Amino acid sequence: MTNVEQELRGALIQFMQTTSQRQPEQISEALNRILQLEQQLSPDAPPMLRHYLERRSYQKALDFLNAGRPETETPQCGH
Repeated sequence: MTNVEQELRGALIQFMQTTSQRQPEQISEALNRILQLEQQLSPDAPPMLRHYLERRSYQKALDFLNAGRPETETPQCGH
């Protein structure tokens, strides 16, 4: 996992926590951080991770990062 992916994992965790606690200002900050980190991902970042982030499936993106799935896995949903 790259440094950006590690930071992204932390931002996703923060986003999930603030969302569950319904803290609007912190949700906005965490979301902005996720979007910044998404832009910093390298071109060879895992396709599934990019897929989840593009679709704003943040829980799935976090699950992906936590699971350490193969980086060659590609989206199968037809999008």
